[in-house]
Amino acid sequence: MFVIDISGSMRGKLIDHTKNALSVALAKLDLDDSFSIIAFNGEIYQFSKSMELASKDAVERAIEWINMNFIAGGDTDHFILLINCCKNFYYIL
Repeated sequence: MFVIDISGSMRGKLIDHTKNALSVALAKLDLDDSFSIIAFNGEIYQFSKSMELASKDAVERAIEWINMNFIAGGDTDHFILLINCCKNFYYIL
């Protein structure tokens, strides 16, 4: 699971580097790996409600989603992130 801060403090080169690093990490996943992406600022944004197998299609969709949704802005709300991650973790178990 990739958890990414897209708050206002990530503006500029930081968000660009984050997008690039995450895209590279996704491309290196094996086909039998699973992944999910949660981005947060004052709100939570999820690529998928469940873990995705790292198929070529899923990775391409994830990279497209990253490029469309990773716009730095808003506050950093760790509490809402923690609650959401706990819900996802419980769902996975």
